[in-house]
Amino acid sequence: MSKVFVSSPGKGLFSMLTVFLVVCFGISGCSLVKSVTTSESEAKQLFKSREQYVRIVKQDGAKGVKVPPNEHPVSLDEDQIRNALSTLEITIPGNSKSTPVFTKPELDTLGKYLSQGLAQATPEEDVAFALVGDHRTAFGLAKEPKYTSARVFYRDGKLNLIFGKIHEDYKQYVDRRLYPLAPGSRTVPSVHKWQLLGQPDQDFYMSSGGQRTDWVVLDLASMEARSAMGEKASASQAPSVSGDQPFSAGQKSVEERLQILNELKSKKLITEEEYQQKRLDILKEL
Repeated sequence: MSKVFVSSPGKGLFSMLTVFLVVCFGISGCSLVKSVTTSESEAKQLFKSREQYVRIVKQDGAKGVKVPPNEHPVSLDEDQIRNALSTLEITIPGNSKSTPVFTKPELDTLGKYLSQGLAQATPEEDVAFALVGDHRTAFGLAKEPKYTSARVFYRDGKLNLIFGKIHEDYKQYVDRRLYPLAPGSRTVPSVHKWQLLGQPDQDFYMSSGGQRTDWVVLDLASMEARSAMGEKASASQAPSVSGDQPFSAGQKSVEERLQILNELKSKKLITEEEYQQKRLDILKEL
């Protein structure tokens, strides 16, 4: 006699319920991850090396709140960006000496790809990056891989950087959905122990909740004008990175300074009044 197997109604219901819960968990998990990190499919990659990246992303902001548009696209040359970023320094608890935020290779990468990204981005887009560099440990006896991430955009004639992390320990083989190399945020200040040093032509963004020490605003026009005037930055004004040249190019000829001044005016980085005043100052030296 053949046997007929009849499934239990209770077991069938239990199986269906299990499948339903798994699917729901998967969907909610995916939506949670998407809210934490930007999908690469939604970004335009400019540079990618393993987990390092420079990419164009959408502006971030609180739901229902209009984010002021950026002044993109904007033309900033590589050296201009590289020199400006080379002035950024931090101090870390337990270490009395200040440290440059970026290494020479990081400056080379950012100069090139931030220039490209800001020239391609729309007013509703930022340029985000995460780079890994070899930085000295607190006691300076060895170097370890650490990553720095930030969101970059140009607004009100100035370059804005919102840092997510600076010199954070870089760990490979972790789930980036849970531990993303994420840039900074306009809405949520990053929690950090490092302190960005105040420098000439740099300010911290002032939000409704107070000063943002993770959000630095760089006045590139002022930096360029300082260079055009042939002013030499002091060590505290323009910290050099190992293997780098200082920010200032040193004393320039009158002709070179007038050419730079004309370029600043043509790029609308200085006003007509500033142009005329600085031109007179330069000509007085003839």
